[in-house]
Amino acid sequence: MPYGPPSGGNGGRGGDVYIQAVQGLSSLANVPARIRAENGEHGKGTWQHGTDGKPTIIRVPVGTVVSELRGPQYQMPTPEEMEAQSLRDLGFEDTEEGRIERERARKWVHYPTWEDSNVKRDDFRAAEAAIKREEMTQKRLKAMEKKRLGSLFFDLDEAHPPGDNGRLVARGGLGGFGNPFFLSAETRSPKWATRGSHGDWITLKLELKILADVGLVGLPNAGKSTLLRALTNSKAEVASYAFTTLNPQVGTVRMWSDGRASVKEGRVIEESAVEREKEALALQSGAYAYGRPSEEAHANMGNTAHHNKAHETLRFRIADNPGLIEGAAENRGLGHFFLKSVERAPVLVYVVDLSSDAPWDDLKTVRDELEAYKPGLSAKARMVLANKADALDAKTAEEVDASRAKLSRLEKAVHDMWEAGPKIEGRTLDVVPASAKYTQNMTKVVRLLGTYVKEAREIARYDI
Repeated sequence: MPYGPPSGGNGGRGGDVYIQAVQGLSSLANVPARIRAENGEHGKGTWQHGTDGKPTIIRVPVGTVVSELRGPQYQMPTPEEMEAQSLRDLGFEDTEEGRIERERARKWVHYPTWEDSNVKRDDFRAAEAAIKREEMTQKRLKAMEKKRLGSLFFDLDEAHPPGDNGRLVARGGLGGFGNPFFLSAETRSPKWATRGSHGDWITLKLELKILADVGLVGLPNAGKSTLLRALTNSKAEVASYAFTTLNPQVGTVRMWSDGRASVKEGRVIEESAVEREKEALALQSGAYAYGRPSEEAHANMGNTAHHNKAHETLRFRIADNPGLIEGAAENRGLGHFFLKSVERAPVLVYVVDLSSDAPWDDLKTVRDELEAYKPGLSAKARMVLANKADALDAKTAEEVDASRAKLSRLEKAVHDMWEAGPKIEGRTLDVVPASAKYTQNMTKVVRLLGTYVKEAREIARYDI
């Protein structure tokens, strides 16, 4: 009614945007590059407010790290800036009068045929100035809050519980004001209302940090990188000094229906420096004149015909984590960074150097650090891989007895530790002697790992 009382409701807020960590996802492939939340609903007559836009939830795997990208190259131009640029591109001059008209058109809604009359009224101009002051105040407060909080950064290392939308990353804009908002003693029948404001614009980088099925844990120089290379196609750096691995490395294991896996026993895993030296000599000699055979091809050579009749039944990923030291739980030696990577793997394997003086003490150190960091974390361990068993090769009966006694003592220590510590019913902690360097007993290791992974995935499937 042109001359009736104002009765238009306010518009609803725009939807917020959340990032939710979900157990069971393994990739960021389904996250779109651009995301726009749902608009709020328009206000209606008879004082009915519009409903708010529904929240938009971006579902990502556990282990996703979210960080905000700032800088001119990451800032989205505002609608005002895009409109002004379009005019310049078309050759039109962007005048002050034109800018004011565009700003009014974006912000204000007028009763049909009343726009020309409204913009000349003092009460409309007063309302326009008040709204603009409020917008500037809100913009300044938002900028101050953003400066105080800094760039957005968080690590989704745990799944959000059911009913939790996740972490808020962008707020929806406020809905516009219906014409009753402008009712006053001087203005009894305002013929204008406002449009809603824009919500947050933000550019985020999502990184999936080491989502592996199996995590290798042990002291520095226990042979974890060598083991990863023996089991997978990884090119992890291998050397005889401690702290060769400073960032988690990942490799993939494939298993076939005939019981075989992508591992070839009998290979020798050389130190990386030695391999590079051999590679350089081979290049100089012309050995690669007709192409360079890959390590994986060598590993599976002779099995091609057999594998052609089989099909892949399981594929899983193994992470070689940097070596833990005593005090890692107190963040010594970047301990928290390393332990957070370990925490994400559903299956853990202790790797101990069987040739050390007291491998049982090494095992206790690693286990204690896991428990100090997060009680119950060591219950994820399924295997103690007694690496470098080749170093115990005995030549005399006395040496044979000494080697067996050392392994037996380790097995007893593992049994006692397992009985006394946190555990999951129905599970055991297997002890497997092996040599990663000479790829000895790797078939048994892969078979057991495959069993652990299938069990863990079955549990995760029912927990989703």
